[in-house]
Amino acid sequence: MKRITFSVSLLLFVIISNAQIQQSLSYYANKCQSLKIGAAVGSNFYTVYDNGDVYNQTIQNNFNILVAENEMKFDAMEPQKGVFNFAKADKLVAYAQKYGMQVRGHTLCWHSQLPSWLTNGTFTRSSLQAVLKNHITTIVTRYKGKVQQWDVVNEPFNDSGGTLRASIWQQVIGNDYIDSAFVWAHCADPDAELYLNDYSTEMYGGTKANAMYNHVKSMKDRKIPVTGVGFQCHFTVNTIDFGKLDQNIKRYASAGLDVIITELDIRIAVADYNADRTKWLAYQAEDYRRMIRSCLDNPNCKTFVTWGFTDKYSWIPNFTNNVSGYALIFDNSYIPKPAYTSILNELATESVKTKVETVVENPEIKLEFSPNKVLVETDRLINQCQLFNVKGEKVFSSPVTNNFIEIPVNNLQRGIYILNIRLENGLMIFRKFIINN
Repeated sequence: MKRITFSVSLLLFVIISNAQIQQSLSYYANKCQSLKIGAAVGSNFYTVYDNGDVYNQTIQNNFNILVAENEMKFDAMEPQKGVFNFAKADKLVAYAQKYGMQVRGHTLCWHSQLPSWLTNGTFTRSSLQAVLKNHITTIVTRYKGKVQQWDVVNEPFNDSGGTLRASIWQQVIGNDYIDSAFVWAHCADPDAELYLNDYSTEMYGGTKANAMYNHVKSMKDRKIPVTGVGFQCHFTVNTIDFGKLDQNIKRYASAGLDVIITELDIRIAVADYNADRTKWLAYQAEDYRRMIRSCLDNPNCKTFVTWGFTDKYSWIPNFTNNVSGYALIFDNSYIPKPAYTSILNELATESVKTKVETVVENPEIKLEFSPNKVLVETDRLINQCQLFNVKGEKVFSSPVTNNFIEIPVNNLQRGIYILNIRLENGLMIFRKFIINN
């Protein structure tokens, strides 16, 4: 296949519709080695599901990956033994496919939010293994090719001592429940990325951080199918040791493991916010800027997810008894905060350094030209089609639920265009064509 590389200067905006131009986090993230940037969505997502309100517009304009805050945890997915509830997970996956996003699955195995039939049940090692295997296999198989990342095991380590938490899984099955969970998930979807996710493991040198690194490196050495680790990153403003964070990310890279930011929020004490909100929002913005920079500076950090996106629905005020809050990048009214702007500017700056991806003239994309349109067709279902000129400007974008789409070209200037197709399974394919009008 012929390869063509374009080095371009990217403009600092993205076309959202024919009449509206708006800056977008996901636009620049896509230009930064296809970084995934996203957010967790909670119960409000299903209340206002795809109704075009500001909540939905904010998601669609800024993120290319989503994760369910609670709706894919064990109690939500298997409320009765062997009886699964896929309703909300299906809606999340369908939404992501409609708008060309990926999905993180959170979580397959955790010590918390378990149904009563499990916590009150009596199990042997083999019977609980069967329960966990069936849970993982059923869910991952259902979303094969539709959920690209899984938190296979969540929070398996004690807060101190560097030991595994005494969960029902560890107590009844044994320490090898983690290995088994990853193997079962991989068997159900060999292409999915599989992560071990935990908190207070972000900084190099801590006891819990070392325990997690040693455990996952051992899994990798023993050929257990693990992609890497998730750093939850529930932080307090002005307390992040970025040197130790970078050092930790790099040691995973040296072991051939990815690190992803899975649940980032950076809380501010309510008393500090009330005393001088401008100062503390500036501190927060700098922390968020340095967090995204930590990913951009490390090629093994390819996903950056915040735990929610608007302060209106953040879990932090309830968790801290209203001592802290204001932890996310949009305020209660969905107005971007300085933290949002700091991430946007960092991504925009990075995108100027980055060449547009090498374009492979993929024969799977068939083109048929007429005076006013181009018919695009593939053998597989398409979930998003985008067209860029060589300045990096998006000139056409549309969700698709078929294997073909017509692109109007009568208003496009002559020149080279890059067609970006996201298939139903999340695979990106590209095609170049020239308009000579």
